[in-house]
Amino acid sequence: MADMVVLPFTRISEPMRSWFSVPTKAPETSKDGGAKTMPVLLPSLLFLIGIIAYADRQIIALLKPELDRVFGWTAADYASISSWSQVTIAVSLLVSGVIVDRLGVKRTLGVGLIGWSISTILHAAVRTVTGFLVVRVTLGLFEGVGTPAGITAIRKTFPRQAQGCVIGLLNAAPNLAAMGTPLLVAFLFPALGWRGTIVTIGASGLFCAFLWFRFARVGSAEVSVLAPGDTDKPTLPTWRIITGFALGKFLTDPVWWFLLFWLPDLLHRHFALEPSSMGIPLAIAYGMAGIGSILGGYAPYLLMKTSCMHEPARRVVMAFAALCVLPLPLLATTPSLAFGIAICGLTLAAHQAFAANLFGFITEWAPSRMTGRATGVGAFAGNMGGALMLHLLGYFAAPNQSMTPVFVYCAVAYILGWCGLTFFAPVRKLRSGCEDPRLNRPVPKA
Repeated sequence: MADMVVLPFTRISEPMRSWFSVPTKAPETSKDGGAKTMPVLLPSLLFLIGIIAYADRQIIALLKPELDRVFGWTAADYASISSWSQVTIAVSLLVSGVIVDRLGVKRTLGVGLIGWSISTILHAAVRTVTGFLVVRVTLGLFEGVGTPAGITAIRKTFPRQAQGCVIGLLNAAPNLAAMGTPLLVAFLFPALGWRGTIVTIGASGLFCAFLWFRFARVGSAEVSVLAPGDTDKPTLPTWRIITGFALGKFLTDPVWWFLLFWLPDLLHRHFALEPSSMGIPLAIAYGMAGIGSILGGYAPYLLMKTSCMHEPARRVVMAFAALCVLPLPLLATTPSLAFGIAICGLTLAAHQAFAANLFGFITEWAPSRMTGRATGVGAFAGNMGGALMLHLLGYFAAPNQSMTPVFVYCAVAYILGWCGLTFFAPVRKLRSGCEDPRLNRPVPKA
């Protein structure tokens, strides 16, 4: 280890150091003569792509007060644009999972990134609500490839013990985007206007696509992803594993999309905040979400030190996250901006901890040949749930209507998601027949 530089977040255990360490010496060459890419480079690129993807989605929500004035949008118009965008992304996720499994991660993710970046730039050229709907649908068609491609890349590159932690780290990318994009918009909007702001953010995606095609290497970890004797067969039928994952996503993802698309508008309505003054409050809320994502990815491994087995530890973390969302309805009644942001931040942190463990569940238990498809099915279900939520919000957010039912559902959504996952994939059956009672699977050998 004397000639290795270890990233700070890898100090959980010695095995984790080897998976994330970056050699200071020149990289070894592979059998085909090419240089081996260090494992840390791939998650870095995926993290950057995640930031770009969520910035592209969030930019419209942040600019909504200005677009309301320019285009005369109603709550129903905005709900229609956002819900149809979610439906398109959902369908794209379902198809993209199959494409990723067949054509590979690098090509599909690179083409998708170029497509959704150009679609983001085209927002600046439209002049009508219908035009916005068209470009949002186009954006969704390309952006759907991101999730199945990213999860498949992690599955093919990192050993199973590390996958949950890597997912937790990458799952923080949307939070960093949600935290940084309002600050960026607050800086760019006064100087460039809404069109220039959108073009600038879209152009950053094209630069990221260049980096991806130039440097990304998938499946290049120096340790084996599967141990000798690991047949990669789940102990439960695959359909039950995917169903439990998809149901959890369908029930809980609407909460994330509700806050992502409507939190700026809620701050504008309840606390009279303008786009130029939303930066710090939103940065705090989504900063808390990023912390929740990272802690959620690591928490099961920390619980294992108390002799708790891996899958039960994951379920404990998810149950705790579900309980943390219960105070969300207080947001509708509190007059305090600080308390409202604290509630939103806690909810977003709990969501990301829950989601990181859901993705960790599917990468560890679904067959590797079906990783893209399984992830796509679950993400499709989550986005369809989000689309339904955004569509209904067109009614609940209308004048003389109450959003209390929305807040109440969000408060119990994660408890329902946890129960659904446990029903279809109970820990007792997952644990059946495993060679290693701590990890619930064979231990990869260095």
